[in-house]
Amino acid sequence: MIYHPQTPQEAVNLRKEHADTAVYLAGGTDDLRLGGAAEGKDLIDITGFDFNTITEKDGKVYIGALCTLQDVIESDLVPAFIREAAGFCASFARRNSATVGGNLGLRRSDSYLAAALTAADAVLKSITPHGEQDKPVGEYLQSGCKRLIEYVVVDKDRTGSVKRFGNTSSSHATLIAAESGGIYALSVQGSGLVYGTTPDIAEQVTYVDDLTGSAAYKKYLAGIVFTLGR
Repeated sequence: MIYHPQTPQEAVNLRKEHADTAVYLAGGTDDLRLGGAAEGKDLIDITGFDFNTITEKDGKVYIGALCTLQDVIESDLVPAFIREAAGFCASFARRNSATVGGNLGLRRSDSYLAAALTAADAVLKSITPHGEQDKPVGEYLQSGCKRLIEYVVVDKDRTGSVKRFGNTSSSHATLIAAESGGIYALSVQGSGLVYGTTPDIAEQVTYVDDLTGSAAYKKYLAGIVFTLGR
């Protein structure tokens, strides 16, 4: 079944009511693939909401959750290292459909944006069953809450760096690391996201072997990534 809520609050209430059987549908690039999050589940269509602009107000950039990765890349308002992170998606067709909210909401360990936005100290403006709330991206990604993301908010002049390691540009990332303003974030395939105020956050990760690399290889990369390019 596909639900077509008329308001964001209605969408969130539907998600709460059908917590085990429904997922939000935006771009659908991951949800609708074989074995994706939406397989065998009902869909809550949020594509009609107006969270699809990138604007600036009082030195903050508001990135709509329904903006695509390509929208992020093409916006001069978005800090450069966040645009670079969006460009880690190698396929133009995928970048043109995958949404910012979807990339964060899936909480994948190879999320293109998770590390960069966490290091940028970005905040989510979102809808919960209790109304609108703000939540730091890093906290959201380490929780299991099902809030509906409206906007990602980041300082317009934020600077930082982001690096990706993977077997190919199109394969799942082995590791993505970002640093901005003294905040370090590390997303490791199979292990999730860690972040903190010192580069030794790699020590917090439990590394696993998988197709993207051995645990030993990932641990090595994580241990040196914040010193590369210095």
